Amino acid sequence: FQVCRDVSCGLLLYDAFFFCGHFLMHKIPFIYNTVHKKHHMNPECRAAEIVRLSFVEEVLEVGMSIVALNYLGAHPVSRSIYNVIITFLLTELHCGFDFPWTPQNVVPFGLATGSRRHHYHHRIGKHYYQKFFCHVDRLFEFYQKNDGSLNGDSVQEFKYVPESWAN
Repeated sequence: FQVCRDVSCGLLLYDAFFFCGHFLMHKIPFIYNTVHKKHHMNPECRAAEIVRLSFVEEVLEVGMSIVALNYLGAHPVSRSIYNVIITFLLTELHCGFDFPWTPQNVVPFGLATGSRRHHYHHRIGKHYYQKFFCHVDRLFEFYQKNDGSLNGDSVQEFKYVPESWAN
């Protein structure tokens, strides 16, 4: 039970930390241009984007994971399983595919961000700031509603995104 708690709470805590950092990277032009812009060079989300990070982003992302797991006092076995799961989620997030078995289609209530929403973020850059989940994005209204319209900072739909990705 401790392993499930450590991994799930670690992912949720990491994702909350990531939301804060990622949101600030997009909202402060100096930070975006010097730190985060490299990751958004390609509007198409592909697996190579996982490693297209600045040094500062790499340190922050790994640091956020370490802080989350240390805060929880995660067991070493939990840390190992967490690393495997986070690697899978990062790969899935940037794969560019929307398979029926991916987390965005399996996790109930649409709580998983998934490759479809992350791709939308790479195209527009003004919503879906969380990496794996979207409950904080929904809290601050940085998500796409069921009718296809956008909340929060995004007021115009991107007309070249396939209709099947709008949900």
